[in-house]
Amino acid sequence: MVSTVALIPERIGERFNCRRNKMNKSVPGYLFLVLLAFWGCQPVSAPMSEMTSPSGWRLQESGVSSALGGLFFTDQKNGWISGNKGVVLRTKDGGIRWSIQETGIKHLLVSIHFVDDQTGWAVGDKGTILHTANGGERWVRQNSGQTTNLTSVFFNDRRHGWVTGAKGMLLSTVDGGEHWTPFTFKPAVTITSTFWANAMQGWVAGYGGYIFYSGDGGGHWERQMTDTDKDIQRLFFIRPEIGWAVGSSGTILHTTDSGKTWRLQKSGVLSFLAGLFFIDEQSGWAVGASGTILHTKDGGETWGQQTSGTIQFLINTAFVDPTVGWTVGVGGTILHTTEAGMSPKENVKPQG
Repeated sequence: MVSTVALIPERIGERFNCRRNKMNKSVPGYLFLVLLAFWGCQPVSAPMSEMTSPSGWRLQESGVSSALGGLFFTDQKNGWISGNKGVVLRTKDGGIRWSIQETGIKHLLVSIHFVDDQTGWAVGDKGTILHTANGGERWVRQNSGQTTNLTSVFFNDRRHGWVTGAKGMLLSTVDGGEHWTPFTFKPAVTITSTFWANAMQGWVAGYGGYIFYSGDGGGHWERQMTDTDKDIQRLFFIRPEIGWAVGSSGTILHTTDSGKTWRLQKSGVLSFLAGLFFIDEQSGWAVGASGTILHTKDGGETWGQQTSGTIQFLINTAFVDPTVGWTVGVGGTILHTTEAGMSPKENVKPQG
């Protein structure tokens, strides 16, 4: 059994004053993103210039103090966030107001996904899968058949979906979650993320730099070589050929051939990167520890840091167009931008 300390990226440990003696049992690595909020891990102070610099991101009032990690918007108005203690938040006005939806559970909901403004799923600890058919007004528990902690959920439509989890777990459904079929990857590393470009082409990623690919809707899987042993936390594809992955120690991977080859991009940071989103082939964001927000305008050939205005651990990010997006993290943090995250200074247009 891998120790918890071994799952904590070294550089994160340097940036946080953690009472590690409380972490005396094995904990799935993805939970480290939220345990920072509950086990006395406090980020050390950022440089004053970083804290006072104008930011293109603005705080929205979440009304909760729970760590938030699941994030999904269907358009500029309608969005959902999931987090610890069974929290699901809902907005119908772009985050001006967030309301709490009743889920009936009290443990972590790490990931949330909607296929339209009514139909969605949330997954988390102890094999939990929740489903709603009315925008979250009512959440119903589906039978996953598992007690393993689940880590991510992705649906292509109302019927076809996938859920990843610890111990190499992948669940699939062809009937909207009425029935789930398990599959176990070897080695049985924790699978942290899955992304499907279409009904046939999908990827999963996890600890130790593992990425697996299916070209037949999940019938068969093959390992793709990444040339890294860093833990991968998130995948994102803008089309079947072009995708990225992020993870520990500032790792960013990029492919232009559906993952036949993955190459490292220079992030410029050593932060644990947990969230990733691209709005097109050029413009994307990655977020992570100590309030880190990275932005690229050239497909990741270069990444620059944006001022987030926080030193909270940021776990996920999502955009609905090239300028409007949200980022969530520990302590009930919700950040919103209408300027692609760029500060007022960066948005000043040349005269003449």
